[in-house]
Amino acid sequence: MNLKNYQITVGEVLQNPQAKAMLQKELPMVMRHPMLPMANAIPLKDVIHYAGGYVSQRKMQNILDQLSRL
Repeated sequence: MNLKNYQITVGEVLQNPQAKAMLQKELPMVMRHPMLPMANAIPLKDVIHYAGGYVSQRKMQNILDQLSRL
């Protein structure tokens, strides 16, 4: 998956069934959150920035690596 230098939006990522399935496995609580649809227009770079307090840097890098390989 082309992450467009992390400018890809959450909505674009979630349109990919493989990416969505991987994120459901890696971040189940986030993927079930009722506010998730409001994040569709947010660029991935912003999500990475804000997730720092909730997701370890190692886990975030693992997720980004998996997305890049799709």
